[in-house]
Amino acid sequence: MNFLVSLATNLIELMQKSGETFSGMIIDTIPMLIALLTGMNFIIKLIGEEKINKLAIAFGKNKILTYGFLPSIAWFFFSSPGGVALGRFLPEKCKPGYEDALGATAHPLTSLFPHTVPFELFVWLGIAEGVKKAGYSTTTLAVRYILAGMILGLVRGVLTEYIFVKISRRNEYNVDSL
Repeated sequence: MNFLVSLATNLIELMQKSGETFSGMIIDTIPMLIALLTGMNFIIKLIGEEKINKLAIAFGKNKILTYGFLPSIAWFFFSSPGGVALGRFLPEKCKPGYEDALGATAHPLTSLFPHTVPFELFVWLGIAEGVKKAGYSTTTLAVRYILAGMILGLVRGVLTEYIFVKISRRNEYNVDSL
């Protein structure tokens, strides 16, 4: 009987702590997220979607820009699904690598910019809480996480493009026209 009482007490304590965490997110995180989204939409309207699309075309001419920086810029300004849609301006041979690089950069960017992949924010907040309790800076961790994501996105994008071009040539597709 004591086991059941102890289990019920611990469950209630867990729910209370969860409620406190959730309340903190509602008070702190959600307003920040709304402000970020409003700011990003304002910047897009101010600059103009046409200019941002032209920037994507220019980035598509360089692998470092295409797979290292463009995915981060796409997530930052367009979030999802806009970041994915930005890839439509790239040459065909770059599209699979761009999608792969997007996958590698989305989650790290959420650490400083919660609007990129909001549903992944809860994972980051859990990690950040542990880092804070250990006495370390979450900002330093977030910057390193973003840089690692960008490097990983670059490597994955270049490798995916290489594999795509090889398979396309093997299957007798004209990759150069893609």
